[in-house]
Amino acid sequence: FASMHLFSSPVPKYDDAATRRHPPSRHIVDENGLKWRLCAGAAVFNSKNEILVGERIGKKGSWQAPQGGVDASVGKNGKLETFTDAAIRELFEEVGLETGKHVLLEKIDPEITPIKCQYTTTGTGSWLENEGFSGQELNWIIFRCVDSTLECNPSLSCTLSGLNGESAEFNSVRWVSLDWVVENVWSGKRGPYEKLKDFYPQIIKTWETRCSEVDFNGKWSRESERSVGLFDALVSRGASEEKATTSASEPYVQIWQRLDDSRKLDFKVLTFDKDTESIRRELIYPLGKFTEAYEGTSMLFGGVDGGLIQRECFYLAEPDADEEIAHVTTSVTPRGREESRRYLKNGELILRRSFWHTGRMEEVVSTEVFVRC
Repeated sequence: FASMHLFSSPVPKYDDAATRRHPPSRHIVDENGLKWRLCAGAAVFNSKNEILVGERIGKKGSWQAPQGGVDASVGKNGKLETFTDAAIRELFEEVGLETGKHVLLEKIDPEITPIKCQYTTTGTGSWLENEGFSGQELNWIIFRCVDSTLECNPSLSCTLSGLNGESAEFNSVRWVSLDWVVENVWSGKRGPYEKLKDFYPQIIKTWETRCSEVDFNGKWSRESERSVGLFDALVSRGASEEKATTSASEPYVQIWQRLDDSRKLDFKVLTFDKDTESIRRELIYPLGKFTEAYEGTSMLFGGVDGGLIQRECFYLAEPDADEEIAHVTTSVTPRGREESRRYLKNGELILRRSFWHTGRMEEVVSTEVFVRC
């Protein structure tokens, strides 16, 4: 569309409820004189490369990703809203997700590699048609999941009441395959999802390449004096104050080895005893769900006669990491639920543990710093 022109939409002429809910948006006019409203779509993907969609209120069975028009008004920064700005805003307004807390932008520049598609709304009798639009041009912005709760159960992380003064858009949310969305989205809006599907292999490749480049390989030693919250974390898991004080200052050494499989995303981890020479545990951390058996007493897991622990490993986006990637392990134990998030920052390995004791609401967080040795 070399001859397209970019405009800000005029003040709406129609004073109906639908029009009042949609402020003036940026638009383009193509070489045929057709006017298209510019929109941004927020494509949020989890570690399984599923996309987050919501079921539209009043339209049972109609599922789609958050989307909305690109505002024509100048923002506080003195600039027009970009596609990325609009996607971040719509994601918050429609499902309550915040960039940096729940999601992060994937490292795919929409200006360099645009993923966009026009779809017509002519003949639908919508406010768009009343305003003289032939339809909308949807520009996809790609996000990755940060929050493990969002990863496991989006209904617990999303707010569907409508924020920033906007009306509620969805009555429920869930993760689904992109193929499912293409098959089930409203036929008039299928084009943008088919365009997203065309780009899907590159989305997966970008993510898996980033994950495979996280270099945990080597021997790591905890610097207890720089770690935070260890005492409280150990007490919350059942340790006495005396034991927690001792354990928090004891040597803790591990060797991480990336397995040479096809994707290079799994690790073998050797954990040493307090003497830093005797190996007390060897464990494979595969992606996905697995069961770990342990014997005897475990401060982390609880019990005195051993047992089985349900665990799961995956990668999430992490704003504090150098490469914005973290390796995450979740564990369901007799004592409660734990999330262990490991990532690299300034050449050091950061281990941030979050623990929720069974029957209690509070989250106990500790951060451990490891250096290569």
